[in-house]
Amino acid sequence: MTETSKYKELGVDPGKSNVRKIFTKYITNDYPDAFVNIVTDPENPEQVFTMHMDGDGSKIVQRVLHYLETGDATIFQGAVDDAVSMNTGDIAASGFITGKWVITDVININAMNIPKDIIMEQVAKRFKELIDIYNKNGFDMLYFLGGETADLPTQISSMVFDVGIYARTEKNNIVAGNVKPGDKIYGFASDGRARWENADNSGMMSNGVTMARIDLMNKKYAEKYPFLNNKACAYRGKYQINERPEILNTMTVSEAILSPTRQWAIVIKRIIKKLKEKNKLSLLHGISMNTGGGATKIGHIGSGILYRKTMPVVPPIFKLIKDESGESWRNMFETFNCGVGIDIVGGDNKEFRKILEEISKEVHVKMFDLGICDQYEGEKNKVELETPYGFFNNY
Repeated sequence: MTETSKYKELGVDPGKSNVRKIFTKYITNDYPDAFVNIVTDPENPEQVFTMHMDGDGSKIVQRVLHYLETGDATIFQGAVDDAVSMNTGDIAASGFITGKWVITDVININAMNIPKDIIMEQVAKRFKELIDIYNKNGFDMLYFLGGETADLPTQISSMVFDVGIYARTEKNNIVAGNVKPGDKIYGFASDGRARWENADNSGMMSNGVTMARIDLMNKKYAEKYPFLNNKACAYRGKYQINERPEILNTMTVSEAILSPTRQWAIVIKRIIKKLKEKNKLSLLHGISMNTGGGATKIGHIGSGILYRKTMPVVPPIFKLIKDESGESWRNMFETFNCGVGIDIVGGDNKEFRKILEEISKEVHVKMFDLGICDQYEGEKNKVELETPYGFFNNY
């Protein structure tokens, strides 16, 4: 990075570059250009499987603060949406939209500080509801096997909520990341309200939440709830939980931060299904779910590619975070999705684009024409962003 990120100053690596550098040489992966690590089943070479784990991140801390201030226990249900989507969206981006899914969860909690039983009741309720939503959208091989709940009063101050998923599918279903120069890049909006959602979404998803919380939430909460922050990451903002700044329209600041990550697997399944029906699946070359790495996450699929993207105006929550944190726009686009939840990469083909437009209308999620792929001779892929706030090309 050419300048110090405000997010990095809080101890967070937006692109997880060190993690990739350390672990890549040890990981088994038969599809290095795909979005997730995939292994061919040694007992059935026509099938592949993956194992993925992710979670609610520091959003759970905002949920605790929200609950303590409002008494609204349902706010913990969103942790399931975020943790599940961070897994199912990633594996769907590599083509795992048919076959078995086995989901487990891990709750590490300090019950001395937060209401364990209340949280677990809300988590269990939302798991049931969310599985029903997935089943109604064609995911009929999804199993939730429970998981582990650990009381860790000397190790954590509030809670960590993670989900793991094991999935397998036929090899011919994989979206392998075979991106080509000349391919087009399309995007689907992270904000708005999808067909199955019951409330407007700010577009926040599940990355950059630490910075959003620290720089937006009123500093009085640092004194009131010392176990939710520390000296290096103390609340320093001006907004209270239920405050509604004009920029957010009708949303409170906390509602905007806690807007759940959209269930992108539902969108991706519809795209792949329709492409198969039209015999156009070969035109789909790559999908990126824009979490860690934000608008630059697309650089992790394919090889030898320069991704040239033109980004839309960002949703209000990101403008608010930018203004209150003092973060640069360059770093904002590397930390946050900035309004585009998933990128779809495929052949420059009118029918391919038409299918994406049809899915956009079906699911009530806006689609963007983002750009094009060029050849890149460097060791890694490169991403260039033309944005309403400047041109950034050093990713």
